[in-house]
Amino acid sequence: MRNILKDLNAEADIVGSMVITQDGIMVAAALGRDLEEDAVAAFASSLLVSMKRSLSEIKTPSDISSCTLKGADGKFAFFDMKSSYLVIVADSNTRLDEWTESIQRAKERIMNRRVA
Repeated sequence: MRNILKDLNAEADIVGSMVITQDGIMVAAALGRDLEEDAVAAFASSLLVSMKRSLSEIKTPSDISSCTLKGADGKFAFFDMKSSYLVIVADSNTRLDEWTESIQRAKERIMNRRVA
């Protein structure tokens, strides 16, 4: 799975990517040198769990198909993969819509991979 994430990072020119479970547990990550894996995983997990909880509290379905949080210095994007989420970390000027096909291919490869 890590190789799929590394391929996505290189192809889509993003800072890093990871897979986290529905409840925020990190499964795999491929992050740039400047990113601390534990800190990024904790932040992504916290965002996901908080979003789902907030949606539930306002009686809105808590299924999130995709979500992007953009800050001044970067962005996080979450993409649903049924039992987990693909999380992308990118620079604030990266246009993720230009990489839709690459992201979709990575999602499919992750979801369809065979585990020995």
